[in-house]
Amino acid sequence: MGLKYLSFLLVLFCFSKTYAQDSTKETVKDTISLSEENTQKIIEFGKLIETAIHDSDPDKFVSYLNKTIFFDRVFSGYPNVDREDNFVRGFLIGMSQALTSFPSEIITEIENGAYYDFISYRYDDETQTYYALFRLYSSETGMNYHDYRVIKNNDELQFSDMYVYLTGEHFTNTIGRMMSYSIPESKLLGNSKSTLNSESKDLFKAVLLNNNGDYEKAFEIMDGLKSELSKEKFLLIFKSLIASQLDETKYLKSLEDLITTFPDDQTIALNKIDYHIFKEEYFEAIQVVNQLQNETEDDFLNFMKAGIAFEDNNYDLALNLYKYTIENYPDFFEGQAGYLSTLVMMKNYSDASKYLEILVAEGYEKQSLIDYVEEEDEFGGNILDGFTKSDEFKSWKAAKD
Repeated sequence: MGLKYLSFLLVLFCFSKTYAQDSTKETVKDTISLSEENTQKIIEFGKLIETAIHDSDPDKFVSYLNKTIFFDRVFSGYPNVDREDNFVRGFLIGMSQALTSFPSEIITEIENGAYYDFISYRYDDETQTYYALFRLYSSETGMNYHDYRVIKNNDELQFSDMYVYLTGEHFTNTIGRMMSYSIPESKLLGNSKSTLNSESKDLFKAVLLNNNGDYEKAFEIMDGLKSELSKEKFLLIFKSLIASQLDETKYLKSLEDLITTFPDDQTIALNKIDYHIFKEEYFEAIQVVNQLQNETEDDFLNFMKAGIAFEDNNYDLALNLYKYTIENYPDFFEGQAGYLSTLVMMKNYSDASKYLEILVAEGYEKQSLIDYVEEEDEFGGNILDGFTKSDEFKSWKAAKD
């Protein structure tokens, strides 16, 4: 969901200029005490969010968001902003209406084969509240995590913010910073100066071009930014994801710009993993995955490590990690496909054909598996080609069920 998600935030930023909102205040603390009762409620709350997404119900999802505190957090870094100003009120209502697009994006990803799962919770002593961690995985767009900041409102749980691993910051921080580019400086600082960042319009053009699939022109604009916009972590990530649609050289250069600008930033782990994989620095890539796994306690990352080991031709390690994946995530076909591919690369055609038998016994259609093994990729190649020519595969294919 990477590129689409970042595009959504930027479109939301553009869209937010044309409406007005009544900003009614309510008194709700952005904290929850640590207790056994609250812990159980956090688990239930995580399941409610997961269900709303899997039931394709974006309105239900948004009902769990406390918009008042969400917007308070957006404006927390801009104490001089007059929220009754028509321009600012327009920003608020635009965001409020566009927020439904966020769960809709996730739902669309799931409809296209992605996974969105509540995987864990934690209590953060510094912020004195709970966080509920969700994993988003798609074979096309990769891995992301959403860490929901949870609050209690009239004994009901809601979330007030979300830390997004792909962007390396809280959702409200991203939107607040982007608001600073949209709203005239006089409205932010309370002085008479009224100027928009001169490159904001260029940014909007890049967003629209990206959404229309014109990645070349979008990247050209992003690469030409010279003001403080060019060093924003969020926008450097956005630029790198646009570059990933173009060619490896631009993508690597964009990742290098991001990592060089934020060399010690632990929040860009997902970007660093991609960078090391593209550089064929597989040991370094697995080290970063290990750090991420320690932080998230997500054993699904063994699947990512299996893929890295496979690329490194370390098939023994890859096979063990894929085996762990299929044992712990039995309905995840990509893990099963990785296990099969590793057996093939090890030229263990006998076990590969036996594994196909197991998959059929587990409910997969034999013809679908045959098609999968024999199909060519978009470049006309097939990593399983050696297996398709083997006696073991031919015998399995010909055998009557």
